[in-house]
Amino acid sequence: MTPSIAKVRQLGAGISFQDQGRIGSNSWLNYGVAPAGTIDSFAASAANSLVHNLANDTVLELMLGGAEIEVLHGCWLAHVGGHQCKQLPSGTGRYVHAGELLRFTPSANGVWSYLAISSGWEAGKVFGSASRHHRSNLGDAIQIGSELHAPSAQPSPQPRVVRRTPGAEQRDYTEPPSLRLYPGPQTHLLTEAQIQQVTQHAWTISSRSDRTGYRLLGDASSQLRHTNSIHSTPTLVGSMQLPPSGEPIVTLHDGPTVGGYPIIGVLHPDDISWLVQQHAQNNVSFRFV
Repeated sequence: MTPSIAKVRQLGAGISFQDQGRIGSNSWLNYGVAPAGTIDSFAASAANSLVHNLANDTVLELMLGGAEIEVLHGCWLAHVGGHQCKQLPSGTGRYVHAGELLRFTPSANGVWSYLAISSGWEAGKVFGSASRHHRSNLGDAIQIGSELHAPSAQPSPQPRVVRRTPGAEQRDYTEPPSLRLYPGPQTHLLTEAQIQQVTQHAWTISSRSDRTGYRLLGDASSQLRHTNSIHSTPTLVGSMQLPPSGEPIVTLHDGPTVGGYPIIGVLHPDDISWLVQQHAQNNVSFRFV
């Protein structure tokens, strides 16, 4: 194994290895294996870009802040996401020297952050992906004291250079746009009035949201209650399911591959990152496209 590059001092709310997940030729959906992968692919890709990586190189995904990572060997690192980090602010990449301690603290700007290293973090692959899926225990787990490795960490010829994400590509997650919904396979079960309830009211992110799915609360749920029952049907990342309570659930990367609730819409892939970066009690809105 390659030398240790960093050590996890504090986990915060959680740290995991993630890449783009078990998709494409690595998909195992037909066997009930969720794809996992970076929940905010936009931020993860931006972090990889800052250290000249490929989009699918493995990153560290940090949730809600509180993580502390000690650098043991000088290397190029980049951080993009919703957390504050005085030593490596979001949207920057630089050569980080041995002995530095990166502290990630919560921020109103988002829930998830990504730490990329030049050439990608080293993690075992299961079914073609290094992405950690907690419920099925797929992928390497990270704990306090875990030592992190990377294929290469050569001294930088320009250690003082700081790379920055272009201003036009930086996001303020506190001001999400109206999120785009494609009609789902059971949208026809809604009346026109119910469709208007979905799109003309703000929805609040529930505290019961996680990588499995984001639950939405709102006054409009009373108008969306139903008794419709369907046969279990495949679900995609971004599927908006409607339980009998009328409170929608957007299925995410660690969610089930089939479900028995009507799927009334599918979130545009580019808008998933806007949704998942919203803290509990934040509001979002939707529009059908």
